[in-house]
Amino acid sequence: MKNMKIAIKKKTVNLVIALAITLIALFSVVFGAEPDGAAVTYISNSTKNATPPQSRNDSKGTITTLVLTAVQQNTKWKAYVGNVTGTLVLKDSSDYSIYEWTALGNPTGEVYITRNETITWANIKCANSTIIENEQTAINHSSIASDNINSTFSNIAHTSFWVGDITQIASSSCQSTATWVNDSSQTIDENALFQEILLQDDLNLIYATILEQDEFGYRNDSSTTYDFQAIIADSGLPGSEGQITYYFYVEIQSS
Repeated sequence: MKNMKIAIKKKTVNLVIALAITLIALFSVVFGAEPDGAAVTYISNSTKNATPPQSRNDSKGTITTLVLTAVQQNTKWKAYVGNVTGTLVLKDSSDYSIYEWTALGNPTGEVYITRNETITWANIKCANSTIIENEQTAINHSSIASDNINSTFSNIAHTSFWVGDITQIASSSCQSTATWVNDSSQTIDENALFQEILLQDDLNLIYATILEQDEFGYRNDSSTTYDFQAIIADSGLPGSEGQITYYFYVEIQSS
């Protein structure tokens, strides 16, 4: 009888251990959560209209002093704006769900944009000067240009945020900027809307922009709101030569 009780006890312990291992394997995706690849739905694409030239008709034999002012589209950069929807899930490694939360309302989080399809999220930190300079060289942005990446992200002022549930980016610790609102520049500080921050994973430059909740963005109208705005460096080569593909990741939390 005593041996039987010991055997039953051992079986019970083994079942508990097996159940624990199964549960850990089933829900391992919960631990170490990190940004996920985003499905991208195209809405529209727009660019600047051509500005008609002005003319003069000055008297013969004169010397006319002029100041010519042009507003030229910067083809070394491009921008993405839009809204974010998503679902919080409990899935296993085979993509089977045990539960999903689909009605998130206005999610908080970040959008991450990078030239690289694979990011080591555990290594995320502020982008250093070497990574930024390497990126500029790779996409043919002059190191002395006033519109290169380093000059454009010349501020160090942004809110704190988490990348996944492992790495916290401290407030005002990385090179950053804030895109325009209502056709006007913002005061770039920790309270600015549409903040954009330069990150890296030791190899790759990553643009991170903080999600807003249906805020009026760069357009000066009262009908268009966005969750994010981001400017991204494109090829510094002329025309469409070297046009760059970017990958989008998103991290969402319920608000």
